[in-house]
Amino acid sequence: MPHALATHYDVLVVGGGPAGSTCARVLTAGGARVAVLDRAEFPRVKLCAGWLSPGIWDVLELQPASYPHGLWEWHTCHVHYRGKDHAIPCHGWFIRRYELDQFLLRRSGAELHLGTAVKQIERDADGWSIGPYRARYLVGAGGTHCPVARMLAPARPRRAVGVQELEFQLDASSVARTRLGRDGEPELVLFDDVGGYGWNVPKSDWLNVGCGTLDATAARGAWRHTHEHLRGAGHLPDTADAELAHIKGHSYFLFEPVHLDAAYRDGALLVGDSLGLAHPITAEGILPATVSGRRAAEAILAGDPASYPARLRRDPVLADYRRVHAGMAAVGKLRDRLRRLTGRPGASAESPSPEGASVASSSAPPGTPPATPSGNEPARPNGAGNGVGSAAIARGFAWMFSGTPLPARRLLDLVLRTGA
Repeated sequence: MPHALATHYDVLVVGGGPAGSTCARVLTAGGARVAVLDRAEFPRVKLCAGWLSPGIWDVLELQPASYPHGLWEWHTCHVHYRGKDHAIPCHGWFIRRYELDQFLLRRSGAELHLGTAVKQIERDADGWSIGPYRARYLVGAGGTHCPVARMLAPARPRRAVGVQELEFQLDASSVARTRLGRDGEPELVLFDDVGGYGWNVPKSDWLNVGCGTLDATAARGAWRHTHEHLRGAGHLPDTADAELAHIKGHSYFLFEPVHLDAAYRDGALLVGDSLGLAHPITAEGILPATVSGRRAAEAILAGDPASYPARLRRDPVLADYRRVHAGMAAVGKLRDRLRRLTGRPGASAESPSPEGASVASSSAPPGTPPATPSGNEPARPNGAGNGVGSAAIARGFAWMFSGTPLPARRLLDLVLRTGA
């Protein structure tokens, strides 16, 4: 039943992260009355390495110099893969989500209802209700466990990826003494099976350290390997161990083309992690979150919210994700075919593929990590391998990590059959 003292809006946004705040800002700039609801008070701690690729600034309509909080620009990515270290020129930025999310939310222009848990969502002929708040449109931006996503229920061909990470403050001099490169330069530990990677990101007197795996059950083992490597290399201050004893886990979904089928229904739209849009290989999430927030807002302002899935498919960022996903699937099929022809149990990780993807079997979905001896841990990140092949994979991964747009898109579409 409608609440007797309902407050009416044009759009209710559930979740105040980058996806929700970007959507709200575009909507309010277009004249809509918007409310953002989030169970947390802001600023709040958000588990995330906090990397931004260059495309983010156009989406946010912001210049790096105008961002008033901590911003670490980098031009070198350090990748450790199969026993070798590679310093690869590429470009990006890091931020602290504690600061970025607060900044984006406060500049959105929306009415904020923070500390508000969304327990029940109701739908009637006039729109959506959450307690005393009503609107014609509802945007789910609450992440992996968003209540709006539970209603729209996107198909999930793959399980969520697993992450172990922590961001914590230390003495700046100890971070400077132990970091591999310059302040803000990421150190990545790419696992032998290319089924995930660890990271160590120095941010002056802060460190963000963690790992992620395609197989969520392998995340704890991957963290042990990552920690051993970073400690053995001397890239963590001694004082970091006390903090890292409290490392935390979370999960989210990588981009799948089928996710977009559930992006809109009955006046409700999903954006960011609630839909599952993170990069299929690197798991970058902030850029696709903001892209989807903007596209959802544009569809609503155009009076055509049902066009939102098509707008997502046309967006250059997500079109590239679709190409990467298709490339991973093609590599997996090729490896399966070679396995059947040669009778070998699987392709060697030393043979580089265009996407650096590993596929366990013909029945596994694209990007599933290969089986490992323990069944729940990734291949150790310190093995030896073919120098040329390993360097190519490390360079390709760093290039993906920087968020550089794919080249020769028309040719890729022709080869991969991913054209519109």
